[in-house]
Amino acid sequence: MLRSFRSTILASCLLALTATRLVQADTLCSIPPVTYGDAKTTYPASAFAIEALESYGVATWYSDREENGDYAETAANLVASCSEDTRLSVVVYGLPNKDCAAGESAVGSTVQTAADYVTFLDTLTATIGSRKVLYILEPDAIGLLAETDGCGQSAGYLANLEVAIELLSANENAEIYLDVGYWTLEYTSTADTVAGIVAQLAAYGSKVKGITLNTSNYQASSNLATLCSNFQAAMGSTDLHCIFDTSRNYNGAPESDEWCNVKTAGIGPVPSSDTGISNVDYFVWVKPPGESDGTCSGRTSDAMTGPAAGVFSDEIFQTHWNQGLLVAELSYDVIDGTIHSSSASASTASSSATQSSASTATDQAQQEDRTYTETPSSETTSSADATSSGTANVTAYADASVASDADPTVQESTASATQTSSETTTTTETPTPTTSPTTTPAPTTATNEISTQSSGGATMGTGVIVMIALVAAAVVALAAILGVRHRQKKMLEEAKTPTDPYPNSTTARYQFGQLTTVRDSNIL
Repeated sequence: MLRSFRSTILASCLLALTATRLVQADTLCSIPPVTYGDAKTTYPASAFAIEALESYGVATWYSDREENGDYAETAANLVASCSEDTRLSVVVYGLPNKDCAAGESAVGSTVQTAADYVTFLDTLTATIGSRKVLYILEPDAIGLLAETDGCGQSAGYLANLEVAIELLSANENAEIYLDVGYWTLEYTSTADTVAGIVAQLAAYGSKVKGITLNTSNYQASSNLATLCSNFQAAMGSTDLHCIFDTSRNYNGAPESDEWCNVKTAGIGPVPSSDTGISNVDYFVWVKPPGESDGTCSGRTSDAMTGPAAGVFSDEIFQTHWNQGLLVAELSYDVIDGTIHSSSASASTASSSATQSSASTATDQAQQEDRTYTETPSSETTSSADATSSGTANVTAYADASVASDADPTVQESTASATQTSSETTTTTETPTPTTSPTTTPAPTTATNEISTQSSGGATMGTGVIVMIALVAAAVVALAAILGVRHRQKKMLEEAKTPTDPYPNSTTARYQFGQLTTVRDSNIL
């Protein structure tokens, strides 16, 4: 009986703890990419699909590129659109001489010097103030720094990144993920170099929480899981975690390892904190699907030609949408030239949308997680972020009391390393991989959804209310158990005699039922 009593108390405490963490969960908030508004008007047959992506959330790109609009106005609109209790989701992309290897994303940049960069950052931090914010910092910069013959060193990337981390970390409510080119973690030599750079940069601010992999690229989550483990091994610590850009990785990278507007790609797992991999905090859509990686001239046969980096291409968008997860697994309509009702398409897919990310993560990275159970820390994060056209939307995600609430995004097409065939087939050597460009901003979010609401709406979701009710039920059950226990003890005391401490007659046995934590797939 005592064992049953203890089990009941334990179940009640666990339920209360789960609900408490849920109530404390942050929400991520962002505004849609500037390219999506015009795209929905110009390409009405694709509008329903664009709106579907916005509903999952697209991180806000704070960039000096003209394609992204005025950065000061972007920051101001973001803060004005998101309520105080949300966590802002921001991709910082203004490094002088950005994308120095490929040059695609440097076109149209207004930040040219270190002084310009400080002004760029000061504008952001002054606007954000002490608001809770998740930063994804400078896509591809560390990858280009890690290469011994790379341009990042001569371009002064390291000094500028140190300044950025110091300025952004002044906000005690900031969380920073450093973007790392995935290719640098494929070889021991460059992985060690990356670890050294990350350690050096982390010394400039305590708000660095981890790294982002696959920004604007196409690597499958299973491959990225191995690379995240490589990073932690190189660091000699599991304190820093990873974020994956899954915006276009549903079908993985082609054999050619092409990085530019890959024609076989598909939109990948929806943004979620439920990754199924213990050292991966989020799946996010960093690169906005449909935004070009660049013109891709002179690339392999796996590349589609496109407009300049960051410009929306309906041909690319349709290709990646029709070949992606939302159509294959979530029952969204294909784009076929007809105009669809976005509400009808959304209702068809809504029942499976919140479960898709976790199931896809399990399919792609189940084996890698077995490896990770020994290396990653127990830290688990959650996030939220759903944006709809014109108005900032926020989505609450369960279990966000830990230090990484991310929803990263890359607006410039991040080109990753193009490797030679000898590098692909050789496993005993550690050649230095070549890199490629960075270009477009992208969406972010997490899919353990509780509720989606406009920034001006109520802040407590239905799931939170249900969990509070469950806690109350647990407390009532616990009180009842204690009452029964007290009554039983009193009855036994009254039945005692000096010669016979307990009566010979059969003592009534009270069976305490095991309290079972109620699970609702829409909540937990």
